[in-house]
Amino acid sequence: MEEILNGLLDFLNKSHTEFNATYNIKEILDNNNFIELQEGQNFKIERGKNYYLIRNDSSVIAFKVPLMIHNFAFKICASHLDSPCLKLKMEKAISSQNYLKLNVEKYGGAIISTWLDKPLSVAGRVFYKKGGEIKREIIDFNKPILIIPNVAIHFNRSINDGYIYNIEKDMKPIFALGNDENSFLEAIANLLNINKDDILSYDLECYNFTSSLVGGLNNEFLMSPRIDNLESAYLSLQGFIESNNENDISVFVAFNNEEVGSQTFSGADSDILKNTLKRISNSLGFSENDYFVSLAKSFLLSIDNGHAIHPNHQEFSDLNSPVYLNKGVIIKFNSNMAYTSDALTSSYIIDICKKNNIPYQLFYNRSDVRGGSTLGALSISQLGIKSVDIGCPQLAMHSNYETSGTKDVQYMFELIKAYYLN
Repeated sequence: MEEILNGLLDFLNKSHTEFNATYNIKEILDNNNFIELQEGQNFKIERGKNYYLIRNDSSVIAFKVPLMIHNFAFKICASHLDSPCLKLKMEKAISSQNYLKLNVEKYGGAIISTWLDKPLSVAGRVFYKKGGEIKREIIDFNKPILIIPNVAIHFNRSINDGYIYNIEKDMKPIFALGNDENSFLEAIANLLNINKDDILSYDLECYNFTSSLVGGLNNEFLMSPRIDNLESAYLSLQGFIESNNENDISVFVAFNNEEVGSQTFSGADSDILKNTLKRISNSLGFSENDYFVSLAKSFLLSIDNGHAIHPNHQEFSDLNSPVYLNKGVIIKFNSNMAYTSDALTSSYIIDICKKNNIPYQLFYNRSDVRGGSTLGALSISQLGIKSVDIGCPQLAMHSNYETSGTKDVQYMFELIKAYYLN
């Protein structure tokens, strides 16, 4: 368990945005002899080799082609790389009362109060002009340069009675003293060794600079920003890499923009997965009918973390099927199909768990509570293949700092490996 857990911690500590996570996944795939493909070029795929492609610096699809394809079908694990955050607007810094502040907007369903009084940094991607060409660089300041200070209780005596934070008013981080409104842009330029006037555009996000770590009296807790959903992405990637399925085509996919609905160029509701599977089929010489037959035999695991029962608020959970940390992978159900699991698809995963002695738990929302949804339903609406929703249980989902169980890391990793090999 220690090896996969340490690998996850390292990945979390380096993947401060979806762009940085994509870069780190690319590095892992390169180190494992995967060949990069470009969507704008013809695919030249050979049997017995492994490939990947990246769209918009923030979505990754990787796949393994067996030397002898005994069963032309796709086994897919799908997750996402984005997390709720504060995203920087492309504006000058704001000078006010000798403070320099940045203007931000909320991305996804963040728990806003958890962003205050934390050491924050900035990472993402920058586009700039150099040598007559538009270039792109993934950056990370990798030091605590921002903070969003709370108002002292002496000035807001009722803050502990409940306070509604306003994004426009309360959430502008300070990064320096003074009045130079171009100083932050100059800091970006210094990272890239360019002139600030060469910067064209950027996607930059604030992140909690606090490290990911193992805690608890018996090391039972994984504590980290962005557990939702980088934990799923990393574990599915490692399970994918470490399994050698010689029967069908193993596929790993990590999307962007799940937290804002997935209806984007690089989201689960785009054509990236559908187009890639079709192009794999065509490049390997299969007919259109072969491709449709393969989809009927294929399967997709939608992997996104879920909710463990809260230590202080059990009333939010279905107490007939409580979910606990370190008690196993959760299989998610919802009668309105917010999750894709049904009796047919869940039986397949439950059977794999039982055969491999992997603990699992069933998750239902309270019948009077509207739960969240995942990328699974959007993915299969594009493809029409069987799917089930699973995940690791966690606490404080969408907080700036979340908690899950260390044993569940190993359970999920073992399930992914077993799934690809089944």
